[in-house]
Amino acid sequence: MNIEKLTEYGLTFLIIVILTLTFWPGEKSKVDNQIVINDDDFNNHPLVAWKGTHKKWDGKEGNIVNIKYRVTKSETKLWIYDDETRELVHQQTLIRNPWPDGKHRDFTYVWKLYKTERTKYIKPGQYVIVIGGLYEPVSLLGKITSYITI
Repeated sequence: MNIEKLTEYGLTFLIIVILTLTFWPGEKSKVDNQIVINDDDFNNHPLVAWKGTHKKWDGKEGNIVNIKYRVTKSETKLWIYDDETRELVHQQTLIRNPWPDGKHRDFTYVWKLYKTERTKYIKPGQYVIVIGGLYEPVSLLGKITSYITI
């Protein structure tokens, strides 16, 4: 074999290696859509909601609403109403209380918008999230509320 043939094979090999490394499927970069909640804003209005997704039990993505809220009174839970009809569409099953010494507690609740064993499908629209007590609020006056469009 002459030197020209070896150089040709060497260059061909290097080109293949470079092309392989260039077009080899690498790790997909994951976009982190974390919500940053300003503490001062949260202290002024302790109810924040944002849309997101998570993996359902069957491996598919499901739409959710994350709700961060502050509990300052005993027996507190979330109530969610359709803004147009004022129909109750969801209520938090867990009842939350402040710390035993009376200090407030912050929680993040996941409201699933897809049908599960315990929840129904939530159609697109505008909804009112209310921090309330053990029993369904008669009026929204004096309650901490937040609106979210789905």
